[in-house]
Amino acid sequence: MSTLLGRIHRAQRGVTLVELLVALAVFAMFVLMIDAVFSSARTSSRKTELAADVQQNARVATDRILRELHETNINQVLVNNATPGASQIVFKSARCCGGPAGEIQDNSIFCLYTRANAGLGYDSRCFTFSGGNITAPNPGYTSPEPIAPNGTYTPIWQRSVSYCVTGTAGAYNLQRVVGDLSQPGDALTQPACGGDTVATMIESFDVSVSGGVVSVTLKAKGTEVVQGRAIPAQEVLLPGQSLTRN
Repeated sequence: MSTLLGRIHRAQRGVTLVELLVALAVFAMFVLMIDAVFSSARTSSRKTELAADVQQNARVATDRILRELHETNINQVLVNNATPGASQIVFKSARCCGGPAGEIQDNSIFCLYTRANAGLGYDSRCFTFSGGNITAPNPGYTSPEPIAPNGTYTPIWQRSVSYCVTGTAGAYNLQRVVGDLSQPGDALTQPACGGDTVATMIESFDVSVSGGVVSVTLKAKGTEVVQGRAIPAQEVLLPGQSLTRN
């Protein structure tokens, strides 16, 4: 009888403190291994996303600048390189700036000196400037433009467009500033930097003009901290050249 009770007592015995500590240590190591795997996957995924964001951010800005530069004339471009890595460029655009009576801007219209005062290809807003006397068209409208169409089909400069950077060195924002011209022949000036933000995470923005070609070099850089660890800086350097309109 006593032997049977001894066997039952030994069968009901719990774990020792050492066994419990060993089990907890093994479990902790298992949890740490899983956490390391997920942390590494998260960091790698975010690194890829950041690299894509930096590249797309810079590429869209570069494409937009070069596309607009292609529509201007090399004689209508002004560049300021006083600060290396923080250039400013301003040029004239023939995209319609709006028109009389506060009309909404229509970027689909490229203004040219047309031959006729009406009909296909003619838009009265292209001959409207803040110094003119044009009013909203009406049934008796007789085209009182301050500049008459002359049939040369050369651009009528409507606006000035400027690209510049703001913020601290190495972490700039690329800004686009647009202003209306009073007359097509107005002299270009460097406006104060502001306007719409075209791109962020810009490390440097350099512009140069040589032989009728405008060269734009945009360098973007992005860094981020994920789960307490800094992701290696993701960089992209996008050079581009634009032959301006002759």
